[in-house]
Amino acid sequence: MRLEKDSLGELEVPDEAYYGVQTVRCSGNYKIGNHTYNEFPEVIRAMAEIKKACAITNSEIGALNHVKAEAICKAADELIAGKFAGHFPVNVWRSQGTGVNMNVNEVIANRANEILTGKRAYDQVHPNTHVNMCQSSNDVFPTAEAIVLYRLIDPLVASAKEIEKTLEVKARDFKSVVRLGRTGLQDALPMTWGQVFAGWLRSVQRAREQLESLKEVFSYGVLGGTAVGTGMGVMPGYPERIFENLSKVLGFTMKQKVYADEVIPNSGIFDGMRNTDHHSVLMEVVKELVASVTRIANDLLLYASGPRSGINEVKLPMSAEGTQGYEHENTAYLCEMMTDVLGEMVIAEDMTFYSANEGQLDHGSINSGGFITLVKAIKLASHALSLFNNECLKGVEVNEELLRSYAEKSTSLSTMVGSLFGYPTGVKIAKQAIAEDLSCKEVAIKEHVLPEDVCEEIFDVLALTDRNKTIELFKKYRNIRKVD
Repeated sequence: MRLEKDSLGELEVPDEAYYGVQTVRCSGNYKIGNHTYNEFPEVIRAMAEIKKACAITNSEIGALNHVKAEAICKAADELIAGKFAGHFPVNVWRSQGTGVNMNVNEVIANRANEILTGKRAYDQVHPNTHVNMCQSSNDVFPTAEAIVLYRLIDPLVASAKEIEKTLEVKARDFKSVVRLGRTGLQDALPMTWGQVFAGWLRSVQRAREQLESLKEVFSYGVLGGTAVGTGMGVMPGYPERIFENLSKVLGFTMKQKVYADEVIPNSGIFDGMRNTDHHSVLMEVVKELVASVTRIANDLLLYASGPRSGINEVKLPMSAEGTQGYEHENTAYLCEMMTDVLGEMVIAEDMTFYSANEGQLDHGSINSGGFITLVKAIKLASHALSLFNNECLKGVEVNEELLRSYAEKSTSLSTMVGSLFGYPTGVKIAKQAIAEDLSCKEVAIKEHVLPEDVCEEIFDVLALTDRNKTIELFKKYRNIRKVD
């Protein structure tokens, strides 16, 4: 162990640690669980990228010695590459990033000193004076949050697009496979499985497009605001250069939000340091995306029920090993998994909303909990959608013969008779079909309601799934229609 000192006194720090006394003190103050920033390398990466951009900027404006800036950049690059995994023991339930900001500052400072002198210390590069120059945790952490969320949107969008691709393939494959539609779980009119998959496709697509539209919201940072947004402590030239340098480090454009109708200069910074309602909006859209996929999963679970005593219209792919130890079992459990994941999204939405609305005065002081919850939710959603798609959805097949028999025997086909001869006649056909266990077509032929060749046309279940074809049928047989 080594002794390190800060304004509050001395504390022991593990010899192997690159963090320092502030990290040890912060870790000790928040022992309420084992969740630390070691679990969230994407946050550490974003903060290290900010530190690198700040060092470059401070060197360019003459506020930071070039040699020290270069050492800070080298140390930050190592953090970005994940070299110091395990050196971030600060608990995630710690304010708006104050603890993790100092944790990152100390690791970079110790490593920068090691690069310059061969030993860990703060004599050449200090965590506050040099690494945190022109910064505050209050502008660093919200900017890091934006970077992390900006990046996390892409994998979730990719997972959604893969599901859309699968649904499109299935819609084309099953475009001529007739099934019996159901409303309120009761027999309805014929439709095709292609139509079902196409409808599912659009629901996922709509949610995914909403998610993509939010990405720009997270391309704005608040660096230069320092503690309360006023920028006190920022050196001349820093605000003009910081976002250009940060964008180069990140590989995408990050900027300060500027309004054309500014009443007070830099109002976007004052907003960004206090408010995280955009986190709530993002979480809501993530939940809706998961809900759209869960709806598909729930429907598939019901369609695949059986095989001998259920609906049995759908065949789910087999899993490698059954959950009960059976050698062959389908992947219904992945449909159930999506329901569990949606439950997690609902809980995460509540936490994110609560955090966004519980900050006090000039600082979103409890948002780290909401942010971490949001990060975990997005990562979970990305993995769940990918797993469900690859292991279940792609392998879905349908029982075509059974589906057609259900559609052809449906009493809902009496609607065609009712449209030609009035509602009472249609009801009569339906009741007789049920009583005699016949199809509506068979009853219509038996009772000489229509000629057999006409019945073959108007009871063609595939044709009845196409609105244009049914309209053409009514045009063709308008002369036999008897509705006043």
